[in-house]
Amino acid sequence: MKNVIVFLDMSKMDEIVLKQVKQLEGVWGFDKICLAHYIELQELTDDFSSQFPDLDKPLEEILEDEIVEKATQAGWGAEDYSVKIHNKGGKDDLTNWVNTSAYNLCVFGKKVINPGSGIFASKIARLIDKSILFTTETSRPHFDNVMLCVDFSTYSKKAVKFLNHFIPDSSSNFSLFHVYKVPAIYFPFVKQKSEELVEEERKKAVKALDHFRERYTKQPQSNAWVEYANDQPSDKVIYNYARTHHVDLIVVGIKGKSDDDDLLIGSVAEKLIQPDRSIPVLLVQ
Repeated sequence: MKNVIVFLDMSKMDEIVLKQVKQLEGVWGFDKICLAHYIELQELTDDFSSQFPDLDKPLEEILEDEIVEKATQAGWGAEDYSVKIHNKGGKDDLTNWVNTSAYNLCVFGKKVINPGSGIFASKIARLIDKSILFTTETSRPHFDNVMLCVDFSTYSKKAVKFLNHFIPDSSSNFSLFHVYKVPAIYFPFVKQKSEELVEEERKKAVKALDHFRERYTKQPQSNAWVEYANDQPSDKVIYNYARTHHVDLIVVGIKGKSDDDDLLIGSVAEKLIQPDRSIPVLLVQ
C-alpha cells in the first residue's frame, strides 16, 4: 500500500505542496491520502469558541474548509483525500497517531525561497517512525532523476526496498550513489593520501556498489556512481553531486552505518534537510 499524509501549515506553501503531490500521485500512484494540519495552542481546551469568540463556527471546521478549498484549486476531487485536523493531546498524541496509522509516507513542505522556521517539521521528523519526504517550492513533481545514497547499512537496504515499492517499474529511474573515503587507519603510516591508495579504495567502492545494485534493486542496469570525499563531509559531497547532476530527489536512509542507535536522525540525513538545501529529500525509515 502507498498511503500518504501531507502536512499543511496553512501558508501559501500549501498550494505548492498540494500541486506537487497531486502530480506525483499520478506518477507514483497513491492508495490513500490524508491532508493534515496540526493546531498548537499554548492552552488547549475542548471549547475552541472560548478562545476565538468571534468565529461563527468551530475553528476545526474553518480550517477544514480552507484545506478543502486549497485542494480543489490544486485539482483534487473530494473523493481523492481525507482531512485530519489534530487539535488535542499535543505533539505526543500527533506522533502516536502517525506512528500507529497505516500511512507509510509523510510529506512536508520546506521553504527555501521564503524560509520559515521549519521547527514543526524538524521536531516531528525526529518523533515519527515513517518515511518522510521534504519537498520545496522549486521541486519537480515527477522526480525523474532520483539518487539513492548508499552506505551499505541496514537503512540503505530499507531505502532501496522502499523505492522498489513506491516507484512503479515503468518510471523507475533511480541511480545509486556512494561516498567513499580512505580509511583513517592508513593515516599514521601514509603522510599523504596517495593517488594509488585513493584508486584502490575507489575500486573497492565500485565493486561493493555493483554487488548491492545486483542484489537489492529491480534495475540491475541502473547507474551507480562513487565519489571520493577527500576531506569533505559526506552530506556536502552528496548535495554538490546532486546539484551538478540535476538530481530531482535525494533518497537516504534516516540513519547511516556510522550513526548511533540512539539517534533518531543520522548526521547526514540531518544536514541534507537543512533550510539552505534546496533539493527535495526523502528520508526512509
